[in-house]
Amino acid sequence: MTNPILLDTHVLLWSLLEPSEISRGVKQQISLAQNNNRLLLCSISLWEIAMLNFKKRINIYEPTKEFLKSVTSVRGLSTKDISPEIAAESVLLMDDFHGDPADRIIVATAKIYGATLLTRDKKILDWAKSGHIRCVKV
Repeated sequence: MTNPILLDTHVLLWSLLEPSEISRGVKQQISLAQNNNRLLLCSISLWEIAMLNFKKRINIYEPTKEFLKSVTSVRGLSTKDISPEIAAESVLLMDDFHGDPADRIIVATAKIYGATLLTRDKKILDWAKSGHIRCVKV
């Protein structure tokens, strides 16, 4: 494995809370990346998780702050902050790409780190088909 794996927010949540949503093959990719310290998460995903919990769209098993600390301490997972390069790249994505700022930042993170993004987001998957980033449908 040469490229890191970047988890979209929903993929991270499924891997922790609803593993049946993820195929065995994708679980193996995640595990391999984790074992090689090549598993990435964009820091904006932490905010998305907090918002989802606040809006009661997910049910996590501990207070939000503790859950997020647990996420960031997962062995083999590296959280990538929004850098000047990622911020700039997120606004350079084609205008018809996606209106969701968090998704733009996640995709920009994948581009900057040369990572393969694991997602089920149709807009991202369709955009990736043009060769802009590597993507795997979960």
